[in-house]
Amino acid sequence: MNKGRLSYSRSSAIVSLPVMGLCLLLGVLAAFFGQGALSAALMFVFLFALAARLWSALAARRLKFSIKSPAGGVFPGDELEFKLRAENDKFMPLVWLDLFAPVPVSSCMVPEDSRKPEEWECSGLEEQGASTEIVGEKRFSLIMWYETVSATMRWRAERRGIFSMSGWRLRTGDGFGLEQLELELPQSDLREIAVYPKLVNVIPDMFLRNLWNSESGSRGVMEDPTVIRSTRDYMTTDSLKHINWRLAARGLPLAVNVFEDILPKSVHFIVDGDSFAPLGERSEELEDTLSIIGSLAVRLERAQVRCGLSLPSGKGRAPVNIFAADGAQTADLLWALAAYELPEPKLDDNGERIFPPPKFDEAPIYDGVRAAGRFYYVAYSSASLPDRRLLRALGSGCTTVLTYEEPEYGGDFETACLKKLREVKSDA
Repeated sequence: MNKGRLSYSRSSAIVSLPVMGLCLLLGVLAAFFGQGALSAALMFVFLFALAARLWSALAARRLKFSIKSPAGGVFPGDELEFKLRAENDKFMPLVWLDLFAPVPVSSCMVPEDSRKPEEWECSGLEEQGASTEIVGEKRFSLIMWYETVSATMRWRAERRGIFSMSGWRLRTGDGFGLEQLELELPQSDLREIAVYPKLVNVIPDMFLRNLWNSESGSRGVMEDPTVIRSTRDYMTTDSLKHINWRLAARGLPLAVNVFEDILPKSVHFIVDGDSFAPLGERSEELEDTLSIIGSLAVRLERAQVRCGLSLPSGKGRAPVNIFAADGAQTADLLWALAAYELPEPKLDDNGERIFPPPKFDEAPIYDGVRAAGRFYYVAYSSASLPDRRLLRALGSGCTTVLTYEEPEYGGDFETACLKKLREVKSDA
C-alpha cells in the first residue's frame, strides 16, 4: 500500500470540529472578560484536541502495508498463514496499528487471533454480510521511524465456502485514543480463497467400469473415427465397420483402419442442488453430497479420467458449466462446489415457501453431450426426477441417476445410491 486511503473515521466528541470551535470561542471570550484560569483550561482542551487530530492524520501518512496470502484453495482442517508487512516510512513513530479482518458469516475460515466485535462494529459487519460473533484482529506494537516489521496471521479452514478478504481494513490513529482512522488495503492483496468440500473415501469403480465398457475403447481410451493413423491386415476378430473398403474396392487384400487414440471420455456431474432445498439451506445431506462428488473428482483424476460439472443458479451466483473437454482442471470443479449455495426460496400468495425446479444453463450441456461422455444426474431422491426437464431431454442413453437416498424408481434410467459410493473401512 503506497498510500493509505481513508475509508472510515471514528472520533471522540472532544476532537470534533464543533466542540473544538466552541472551546476556542469560549477561551477567547473568557480571556476577554478576565477569566484567565477558565480561558487557559479551554485553550488547553482546544490544543489537546488539535494535537490529537494532527497526530491521527500524520499517523496514516507514508504507511506502507502488504499482505502475502496463499493462492488457490484448501480443504477443511487445513491451516493458512497470511504474511503481513508494515513499513513506517516517516520520521514519526507509529504508536499503534491494527489489522481488522471480518469473518464470513458461514465461518468457513476462523482466525487464530480473534475477539468479539464491539457494538458499534456490528452494524458495519451486518452490511457486508460478515459474522457479528467473531472478528479477526492482528495488533502491531510500536513501530519506530523508518522501521519495517513483519508478522503472520493464521486462519483455520472449518467448512466448505468462499472466504473473501474484501472487508479487511487497517486501523491507526493518535496515541491518546481520541481519533481512529480506517484505511483501505490495496485491491491486489485482497483475494478470495475457496474452502473445498471435505474429502472422504470413495469407490470410483462404477464410473471406471462405464468407461471401460464403452463401445469403441479399452480402459476408457476412445478411437477418433475421423483420424486414420494407419492400416493393418484384417483378422477374423476385427469388426467389419473398421474395414477399409476403399482398398478392398481396388482388389487389394482386406485391411482394417487403425484410428488415432484420444483421451478417455469424461465423467460429467449434473448436481440438482435444488432437490435438497426443502431440507434446509445448509443441510447435512447436501454437504455430504458435495463432499462425495468432490472426492470422486479427485479420485478419478488420479485414474486419468477427466471430470466436468454443471450446477444450477445459486444464491447470488449464475449457473455453472465446467467441461473437461475445455481443459478445465479438478481445482475448477472444487472451487465451483465450494461456492455453491442454495437459492432463496420464493413465497406464494399464502406466504408458503416454494421450491421451483433448478435453473441450469442448459444449452451448453446439450451441445456437450458428445464430448462429455456420460452424464451423472445427482439428486436427493427419485421423487423429483419426473419434474426435471433437463434429465428428460438428455435421456437414459447417456445419463445415470445418482440419488442420495436409496432410489425407489428411476424409470428407464440407470440408477445408483450416492451414499453407497463411500468407501467403508473395516475395523480389522
